[in-house]
Amino acid sequence: MKRAILAALAAVVWLGGCGGGSLPPGDGQTPSNPELPGSPVQPSPETSLSLWPLTTGSAWTYRITDPTRGIFDKTVEVLGPQPVPETTNTAILVRSVQPHLEEHSWQLELQNGTVVRLREEDLKAGAIVRVTTWSPATVKSLAQAQQLDWSYSSTIRELTRQDDGLVEEKERTYVWRVLAVNETVTVPAGTFTNAIKVQRDRPDKEGKERLYWLVPGIGKVKEDGERLEELVSHDVKK
Repeated sequence: MKRAILAALAAVVWLGGCGGGSLPPGDGQTPSNPELPGSPVQPSPETSLSLWPLTTGSAWTYRITDPTRGIFDKTVEVLGPQPVPETTNTAILVRSVQPHLEEHSWQLELQNGTVVRLREEDLKAGAIVRVTTWSPATVKSLAQAQQLDWSYSSTIRELTRQDDGLVEEKERTYVWRVLAVNETVTVPAGTFTNAIKVQRDRPDKEGKERLYWLVPGIGKVKEDGERLEELVSHDVKK
C-alpha cells in the first residue's frame, strides 16, 4: 500500500505543529503509544550477552563500503532511555552519525528476542529532514541467540514524513531467518568465531536482502546487502 499526501494539505500540519526544527506530529495530532509486537525486556545483567546491546554509553565504529558514496566511517552511540517524540512512551535512543547524515532511532528489546524501532529521525546540518514511524514497531535486529532455521515474519505500515510536507505510507513485510550459528567472520576489529548469521528478506521486493553477523556481548560486526558495513572498533558498556 502506498499513499502520498500532497504538500498543500501537509503544509497546514507543518505550520501548526512545527517547532524547534521538528517535523509535525501525525494525523491525530495527539500523543499515542506505538503498538509493540511483544512485551519490553526489563534491564538485567544478562543484557551483557545481547546480540544488540542497548546499554547507555556503548559505542561502535563501522567502515562503510557504499556503491554510490564510496568508503567512509559510521559511528553509533547508545544515548540511553529518552521520551519518544509525539508519544507518551520511553525507549532507548541510539544515535548514528555518518558524513552525509545523522540518524536518531528509538529502540526497545522485546521478550520474544527481537529489538524493534519505534521512531527514526534523519538529520542534516542539525535539522530534521525526515521522520519515519511504524505500526506495529518494526524489527531492527535480534537480541537473543536463536537456533538454526529460526524465523520471524512481520507485516508493518511505515509512515514517512519529509520536511517538504510530503507524507508517504507503505505496507512492508519482513522475514528474518537464522542461517548459521558459531560462524567465523573477520572484520577490521578482528576475527570472531561465535557469530550468528541472520538474513532479513523483503518478499515484496527483490534485491533488498540483508545479511547480519551478530556476536553476543558485542552486537553487529558485519552487514552485507545494499552496502557493506564492517566493525572497526567497539566499546560496549555492561
